[in-house]
Amino acid sequence: MTATASTVRATGLYRRLQHESRAAAADPVELVTMLYDELETAIGVLAAMIRQGQRISATEPAHRARAILIGLDAGLDRDKGGDVATALSRVYRSMRRKLDDAVAVNSAEGLAELLEGVLTISGAWRQLR
Repeated sequence: MTATASTVRATGLYRRLQHESRAAAADPVELVTMLYDELETAIGVLAAMIRQGQRISATEPAHRARAILIGLDAGLDRDKGGDVATALSRVYRSMRRKLDDAVAVNSAEGLAELLEGVLTISGAWRQLR
């Protein structure tokens, strides 16, 4: 079955509503987990685009991944988080640079390296549960 434009839009709307409902009921740890999930998805979409021969510069997934990294950094509580928050901020800034570099040259390898780092940090975060 081939997806029509209206099916794709409806699926996107349903997914967005699901995420909004989940976010409304989430605690701070769950919200950050959701951001990591979305970041992993965005990086995966970018990698798939490269495999399909597409340029990923100035695309929605590239903007979304960058915005999530900025949001994760901005959401750090530097007063309560101390050295951990400072270290995470450096990690998020480094990830933004890696993302920007990979996007600029359409690098699947750069995205794979970035995703590996994201999975490491998100895995540690998920252990807080």
